[in-house]
Amino acid sequence: MYRCTAVANAFAKDGWDVTVITLDPSVWSEISGTDHGLVESIDPRITVVPVDDCGAEEPARRDLRRFSRLRIEAPYLWKELYRRKTRKGFPEDFHAAWLDPASKAARQVHADHAVDLVMASASPYVSFGVARSLADVPFVLDYRDAWAFNTISGAEDFSPESNMGRMEADYLDRAAQMWFVNEQIRGEYAHRYPKAAGKMRVVANGFDPQPGHARRTVQATDRPSFGYLGTLQYVNMPLQPFLAGWDTAFGTESPTKADGVFRGKLSPSGAAPAEVLAAFASAAGNGLRYDGPISKRDVAGFYGTLDALILLLSTGKYVTGGKTAEYLATGLPIVSVHDLGNAATDLLRDYPLWFPAKDLSPAAIADALRECAAALREPDEARWMAAWEYGQQFDRSAILTPVIAELRQIAGRSEAELSAGTGEMP
Repeated sequence: MYRCTAVANAFAKDGWDVTVITLDPSVWSEISGTDHGLVESIDPRITVVPVDDCGAEEPARRDLRRFSRLRIEAPYLWKELYRRKTRKGFPEDFHAAWLDPASKAARQVHADHAVDLVMASASPYVSFGVARSLADVPFVLDYRDAWAFNTISGAEDFSPESNMGRMEADYLDRAAQMWFVNEQIRGEYAHRYPKAAGKMRVVANGFDPQPGHARRTVQATDRPSFGYLGTLQYVNMPLQPFLAGWDTAFGTESPTKADGVFRGKLSPSGAAPAEVLAAFASAAGNGLRYDGPISKRDVAGFYGTLDALILLLSTGKYVTGGKTAEYLATGLPIVSVHDLGNAATDLLRDYPLWFPAKDLSPAAIADALRECAAALREPDEARWMAAWEYGQQFDRSAILTPVIAELRQIAGRSEAELSAGTGEMP
């Protein structure tokens, strides 16, 4: 959601007339929660058109009063029947139900005020289908993930030769551009669909400067404060090894002490699994705690209370992590607790205050935490300054400005003209 908000704001700042078609916010308030502070950051020049989900998010709703008798008595059967029903218009489970209402809204926007370019951000990939609903209007596909394969496991979901693969190839052939968050995903897509490779761009995630974003004064500390901010993907993240490593580094048997605070949701839906809550409860005696979600608008203030950051990521060579660039922009020390084969390592490798765990064993994690704590006891001013300067290159406006300028050359050209060309920009 941070990327989507920032892209829309960047178009508006560049002078485009921006209309955003999105789900009715009442849906989000029920299934995942909302960040009103982030909503307030939307450029006031942007027109937001809320569209009912028409059942696309029904499986995620938890209001029992909505449940049919079939869903209550046979939930797995209900879900399978509902999945088949929703896939009739677009090959995506459940979310495909949004295709018709969102496409209707898009056509109405186009009728009221002609659209020159469509930006479709996925997942869900039904947004790509909505982009195609405006005949002959050029569109850009923003892949925040990968449709054809799992970015964590690397497992292929469908091959280029399958029906789904041929459909995706058709979307790519007709698109004006495709955006990918890192070179690893772009490279895989270029390999799978070489005909469209010339239109593929890496548009990395970045950070959005806020009031309070400033270089910290370097101060030595014997009891550092570590922090983690983000959605905790506890199923895929090495949370338990981290907790064990923290206990080794700063627990009752260690002479070194530290404080640690986790902020954000404990799962994508916000539901807190009992085992995760129990894990944090057991770690409370070692200075580690969970303090709940935080608004995007308060992020800079949170970072200002910390001495160092903990970067927990899922394993996978395609994984960059939405928070990596934001972490780098703080100029604070970063302790990496993730597979070093992740795409995030490409961003972190040259960062002067990077303290990576050599592997995901508790011992290696403890070593990285202790190394960071030692650097905080006797901080090097020049090293801290170099880290700050390194991080500022990830300002999202610097990333988006050149690619949006490139799209000005595309706006107004027909889909047929773009498909007839090589895909390379003039």
